[in-house]
Amino acid sequence: MKHPLLALLAAALCLGASAAPRAAAPVWSIGQADGRPDGFALAPDGFRDFLARDFGYEDRFYLVGRSDPAADFPYVLPGPADTWGGTWPTSGWRTHCANILFRLDRAADGCTLEVDLADYAKGFLPLVKVSVNGQAMKFRLDDPADPAPRRKPGQSEPVVDTLSITGHLDCATPRRLTVPVAPGVLRAGGNCVTITVLEGAWILFDRVALTGPRGVRCLAPDALFVRDVAAADYELGGAQPLLVDVEHVAGQPRLSVELDGREIFSRTVERGRYCFEAPMPAVAKPRTSRYRILCDGREVASGRFFAIRDYEYPPADYVDTRIGTAHSRWMIAPGPWMPFSMVKMSPDNQNAGWQAGYEPSFENIGCFSHVHEWTLSGLGLMAANGDLKVRVGDEQRPDEGYRSRIDKRTERAGIGCYAADLTDYGIRAEITATTRCALSRFTFPADRGRGRILLEFHPQAEYDFRLRGVEARLGGDR
Repeated sequence: MKHPLLALLAAALCLGASAAPRAAAPVWSIGQADGRPDGFALAPDGFRDFLARDFGYEDRFYLVGRSDPAADFPYVLPGPADTWGGTWPTSGWRTHCANILFRLDRAADGCTLEVDLADYAKGFLPLVKVSVNGQAMKFRLDDPADPAPRRKPGQSEPVVDTLSITGHLDCATPRRLTVPVAPGVLRAGGNCVTITVLEGAWILFDRVALTGPRGVRCLAPDALFVRDVAAADYELGGAQPLLVDVEHVAGQPRLSVELDGREIFSRTVERGRYCFEAPMPAVAKPRTSRYRILCDGREVASGRFFAIRDYEYPPADYVDTRIGTAHSRWMIAPGPWMPFSMVKMSPDNQNAGWQAGYEPSFENIGCFSHVHEWTLSGLGLMAANGDLKVRVGDEQRPDEGYRSRIDKRTERAGIGCYAADLTDYGIRAEITATTRCALSRFTFPADRGRGRILLEFHPQAEYDFRLRGVEARLGGDR
C-alpha cells in the first residue's frame, strides 16, 4: 500500500462516524421555541377563560397532526393554588392536565420529550408531572432570584403573580423540562403525553416537542385514534376480550377488529373515548395471534399478542372505587366497603379540615383509617421502617413525617381490596374488610431494617375530635 498512514486515518474516521450517535430530529412540535406563548389558545392574557373553554379536563386532548394550537392547546396551565383554575374552599383542590395524543409509524427508542416553559409562578412554585405512556417524571421548579421557602397555599388565594400570563414577559424565567423516554415506552401507533401541575400555581407554555432518531415519523390521524390494544387478563362467557382503547376524532367511523384474518368485532363509534371488548375465542393453551384494527376499512393499527387461559371476570371487577374521590368529602373515598358496615377503611392523604380524606392528586398516603362517615372517623394504621417518626407530616411535604409517597401506576382500588406501594419504605400495602372489621396486609422488604406498624389514634379527619381516653390491648402475636 502506497499510503498506509492515509488508509489508517480513513479507517479511523469511518469507525468514528459509525460509532457516533445519530443526531436527534424533531418528530413533532407544538409552538415555537421563542420564549413566548404566542400561537396558543387564550394567549396572551385570557387565563380567566380557562374553565369556560373547557381546558384541563381528563377527556380533553390535543391530537398532533389535526388539532390547532390556537384553538386546542392553552397557553397556560393552572395549578391547584390558582383560584381562577377552580380551586375554592367549597370546591376543593382542582388540578388540570394537558393531554397530547400522537401516532408513530414505528416503536422508537432514543427519544426525548422537551417541555419549554416561557415562565412559571413564583408566589407558589409549581410541582410539574410529565408522563409519557405512563413513564413519569416530576419537576420541582425553583426561583433563582429568591430561594426562600414559600408558605403553603390556601384554597382561596387572591389572583396575583399574573404579570407573565397577561402578556408582560420582561421578568420571565424560561425553563426547559427534559424527559428522556426509556426504551420500549414509545410504541408503533397511539401514544400519549400528559402534563399536570400537582402543587403550586401556573406554568406558561413556550413549546412542547418530541425529538428522536431520524426516520421516526408522526402519522396523520384518521377518524379514529387508537390509544392502545391489549389482550385482557380475564375471560367473559367463554371469550377472552381484546381491549381496543379508541378516541373518536371525526364523523361516524366504522371500527372493525380482525383476529388472524377473521373479523370478530365491528361498531360505529360516536363522540368520546371507548375501551371496546372485542370477543376472541378463549384458548385452551397459550398461543400467539395477530390482530388488525380498521377504520372504515383502512388499517390504523396492527400487531401480535400472546393469549393464555385466564379467569372469568365478574361485573364487580369493573369497579374502581377512586372514581368521584377528587375534591370530595371525607365520606367519599376509595376502599373495600361493605354496605351498611361498621368499618369503612380507606387511605388518607390530606391534612385535617374540610374535605379531608383522600385526594388523588396527592401522591402519598398518611395512614389507613377505619371509619369514613359524616362527622365520624376512627383508628389509623400505617406501616413503616427506618427512623422512627411519630407525626404524619404535611400533605404536600411527605418527608416531614411518617407518611409515604406511592406509585400511582401500581395503585389498585377494586371493590374488595385497596392496594398501593409505599415507595419511601418499599412496603406493599393491601386492605380489605368485612361487615364488622378491616383486614390489612403489609409486605415488608428484607433489606430496609426492622419494620413497624404505627397506630394513629387521632388521624387527620374532616371534623376534629377529642380523645378523652385511649386503651390499646394486644390480642395476639399474629
